[in-house]
Amino acid sequence: MNVKSLVKNLLKVGFVALVFWWLAKKNLISLAACIEGLKNWPAVLGGAIAVVATAFIAAFRWNLLLGAQEIRLATPRLLQLQFVGNFFNIALPGAVSGDFVKAFYIAHEYPGARSKAFGSILFDRILGLSALVMVSLTALLVGLQHFIGSPVLAGVKAFVMIAGLCVIVFYGYLFLVREHHDPLLKLGQRLEAAGGRFGATFGAIVRIYLGIRVYHSERKLVMKALGLSAAIHLLAGFACLCFASALGESQIPANGLFVVAPLGLLATAIPVLPGGVGTGHAAFSFFFNLLGSKHGADIFSYYVLTQLLIGAGGGFVYLRFKAQSPDVLRDMETAAG
Repeated sequence: MNVKSLVKNLLKVGFVALVFWWLAKKNLISLAACIEGLKNWPAVLGGAIAVVATAFIAAFRWNLLLGAQEIRLATPRLLQLQFVGNFFNIALPGAVSGDFVKAFYIAHEYPGARSKAFGSILFDRILGLSALVMVSLTALLVGLQHFIGSPVLAGVKAFVMIAGLCVIVFYGYLFLVREHHDPLLKLGQRLEAAGGRFGATFGAIVRIYLGIRVYHSERKLVMKALGLSAAIHLLAGFACLCFASALGESQIPANGLFVVAPLGLLATAIPVLPGGVGTGHAAFSFFFNLLGSKHGADIFSYYVLTQLLIGAGGGFVYLRFKAQSPDVLRDMETAAG
């Protein structure tokens, strides 16, 4: 790592620390409550283990999707790429995502497979989002009484139900519409043919879309991957329950938590700061307040700190990669700009 990269990373760490200080100053998080919660370390440790487990499950879910693209990775290599991706997700939000890095490595090891790699990664994200919505929707239907009363709760209920309907429509389209009848594919191919200087861009989009369409005939695999995605979000919800317990928030209804925690995590997809710092705190504070909890942001602090530690571990894997494959990393960094 050169001096410039080191300085940039130190500045990012410092900025994240500054954001935590600002959140504490504005009483959006309570450092005293978080420190006090550490006394209940079994609950904090249980939540942290659940978050770490989600990273391993996500790796094996992606491996299933790669297999459908005829891309085979040994388990050690799969985990290496997963944790390098986790590192870049927290190190370079909004610039070079972990998804880009993983696809770059796959393209290097399987020449000509970049579109397939991006197709698998994009579908992996779709699966994660789908399961997030379905876990939230299921918890909502089980504990509907917690979301009746105010216009805000009615809005949350409507959003989750509409999102659930969109998920059902998406998979219905994927499984039922054959390739030669696919209007989206035909539209993309027409745009590619008539795109002029944008033809290459439309062509790349069509190839990635075809990478997603591969899963049309892989229904059992997709269902299995959806099950793994649901397990990830159930573990994330369990982690939030553990962190809430450590903070003394035993009154939060479990069904309600499994509705709002996925929605809070959805907000962290906005690439502002590493791990969703700031946006995640605001989202968790808002949603958990609907359940009568004042510690939503503190719960997210435990969650995001665990994610940052996972990313830091991925940083050590990345440094090993850089030492073993300097040409690949140099090309990747050049492509990233």
